[in-house]
Amino acid sequence: MNIKSKIIEFPYRKIKTEITYGGDEHLDFEVWEPHQKFLDNEDYPGLVRNCEQRAEKHPDDLYAQYYLGDAYVLNGEFKKAIEFMAEHHKKHPWNPDYQHVILDALFALGKTEDDFNWVKRPVVVRMSTDIADTCYNFLKRKRKPQSIIELHTQFITEGYLLFSEQDLLKALLNDGRFEVDKSDSKFWAEVSVVRKKKK
Repeated sequence: MNIKSKIIEFPYRKIKTEITYGGDEHLDFEVWEPHQKFLDNEDYPGLVRNCEQRAEKHPDDLYAQYYLGDAYVLNGEFKKAIEFMAEHHKKHPWNPDYQHVILDALFALGKTEDDFNWVKRPVVVRMSTDIADTCYNFLKRKRKPQSIIELHTQFITEGYLLFSEQDLLKALLNDGRFEVDKSDSKFWAEVSVVRKKKK
C-alpha cells in the first residue's frame, strides 16, 4: 500500500513560512540537501533517521522538530508522529506546521480532528457548496479561465485543506455554473464560469 498517496499535501509542505523557527540554518541548502534526496528517492526510513539526528542535535529548532514529525507520517508511523508532535504542539500551539502533521496522522489513521486534545484547535476545510460558491464569485470577476491549482491555492490560508485539486475539480465539473477545459489535466485544468449570452 502506498502510504504517501493517502495523504493530502498540506500547504505548509509546499510554501515556506516567513517565521524564523530557530536560526537561519533551515535556509542553508547544503544542510537540507540530504533531506531532499531522501524525499526524492522516497526513502522514508532513511529520512526518519536523518531527521531524528537533526532534531536531537537541534532541540530548539522548530523546523527540525516539524520535519521529524512529517518524516514519521511519510514513513507510516502515524501514532508515533502524533505522540511526538503532541508535546511540541503544547509548547507552540500557534504553529500550523505542527497542527498539520498531527492532522495528517489522524486522517491517515481514519480519525478526525475531534480525536486529539488540542491546545489551539486548527481549522479543517472540507469540500462544500461554500467552496464552490467562493470559486464562482472569484471566477465571475475574471475574463480568463483560471487553473484548478490556482483555485485550490485560494483556500490555503483558510486552514488545513481536506480536499485536493482533483476533489475540487470533480466538484466544479458537477456544478452547472462552471465550464472546464483540459479536464484531464491533474493540475492545469482551466475553469471559468458559464456566462449568459447577450441577446
